[in-house]
Amino acid sequence: LAEAKIKGITLLERLLLEFAYFLATGEHLDEENITLCSGSRYSSGDVPSVGWRRGDRRVYVDAYDPSDALGHLRSRRVVS
Repeated sequence: LAEAKIKGITLLERLLLEFAYFLATGEHLDEENITLCSGSRYSSGDVPSVGWRRGDRRVYVDAYDPSDALGHLRSRRVVS
């Protein structure tokens, strides 16, 4: 993402987007995938991620190593 110069969404932006999307549609983002919040980092260097767990019926926050490249991870671009 850095090499492609994609400015990723922050963890706070992603959580606020989830809330707004749910209020507008009654549905959740990332029911099939997980959003990497590449605009934020934990002190360990890991990248926060947000997804939806149908079984638990909750939004969750997790972390991935910046070098992870898994098929279900997605980035959201910041548009300003």
